[in-house]
Amino acid sequence: MNPSSTAGAGSGRSDSVRSIMRWTIIAGLLISIVIGTVASFVGALMTGLPGVWGALIGAVVAFVFFAITAAIMYFTADSSPTAMAAGVMGGFLVKVIGFMGVGVALRGRDFYDPWTLFLTLAVAAIASLVADVVIVQRARLPIVDETTR
Repeated sequence: MNPSSTAGAGSGRSDSVRSIMRWTIIAGLLISIVIGTVASFVGALMTGLPGVWGALIGAVVAFVFFAITAAIMYFTADSSPTAMAAGVMGGFLVKVIGFMGVGVALRGRDFYDPWTLFLTLAVAAIASLVADVVIVQRARLPIVDETTR
């Protein structure tokens, strides 16, 4: 989609931000699938079925947590910078509470391997950050919004 081809208040910079966030979500999903698959295989070799569960839980949690910020920025692209920042901070609080909730829900359970979960989350976090950097570097984000002229 060409951002300059859409007329109206939603075009320009907000379309570029939406495009970046859309690609971030897609990349995060692909990264989670690949890392979840590889980590499941390695986890199965190392610890059996608990390793598979640890890898799958880690991959799903990683995708959900990284997609929250991208989704918030996608939906607040037309908002003021203050509203977008407030949304991102609210999303951060949701992620912190969610992470603590996952930790509490999994505490004392023996159906998953905690090391596989941890390593899957760590690798997914690094891979997602690298993907985000690449996506933003290659993005065509206009400096001047033509719709305000």
